[in-house]
Amino acid sequence: MDLQLNFEDIRKRIEIEKEAHKQGSWAKFVGVPSNIVSNIHGKIQQNPSFPYIISVALATGKSVDYYLWGEDTEKIITQQPPDNIAKIIVEHQGIVKRFKNPKKAKEFNQDLLILEEVDQDGFEEVHEIVKRKIERKGSKKKSSQQTKSSTKRRSNGA
Repeated sequence: MDLQLNFEDIRKRIEIEKEAHKQGSWAKFVGVPSNIVSNIHGKIQQNPSFPYIISVALATGKSVDYYLWGEDTEKIITQQPPDNIAKIIVEHQGIVKRFKNPKKAKEFNQDLLILEEVDQDGFEEVHEIVKRKIERKGSKKKSSQQTKSSTKRRSNGA
């Protein structure tokens, strides 16, 4: 596989998708700040970053390979959303709102989506770390509650 990237060609492939959008609506569609879109597609024309390319791929349903190398075998995501998509969206919004900082929760979820796309093993590793952390904190909390409970019983019995 040729790993030489032509960022001008990458930008052109993205701009084909971007044609129907103004910069602000494209930024929202892709899920990035508008200044990133301006820097890449405006007068400055910085090279698109990998997170940006991945965000574009996820938003458009085309493969990252298509944007990087322009392969004709572009993969369109054809998976249909589940029938209960509205319920899932409401549940997800409810979960995000429960975080102390919903904005950071949303950013973290977006990062997890990107990580899952680019590094499945890394994604699984992060998931395992989170589960272990929860188990450790959960067992400490249970232990603390049991200690408080037994102390309370002893003080009530005295």
